[in-house]
Amino acid sequence: MENNYTTEPIKEIDNLSFKNLKSNKEIIVSPHAFDMLSERQRKIFKEEELIYMVDKETPRKVYLQKNNRYACFYRKADGYRKLILEFEEKNILSIVTFMDLREIPKYNLEK
Repeated sequence: MENNYTTEPIKEIDNLSFKNLKSNKEIIVSPHAFDMLSERQRKIFKEEELIYMVDKETPRKVYLQKNNRYACFYRKADGYRKLILEFEEKNILSIVTFMDLREIPKYNLEK
């Protein structure tokens, strides 16, 4: 049985297409975005930083996942920050979750 809720990447999205997708959207942070963080990490990461990243920075890679969310990888001094984004309504872009990674995973999108 095919699982349509999987986070498996199915397509790489170019930066221009991603920029067009997110244009004129209000960027919000989901209440669940900080769930996987320790108390110490919650004091470090702020909603404004995540919103700024999506709004102003260019991701190194963007993948559409099977669950229709987008995995975006932003370069940082200590590696990469992976943000999972969901287009909720016509004008809302939600940051669902995020995590720090040393490098961008290699995905085989050929099927």
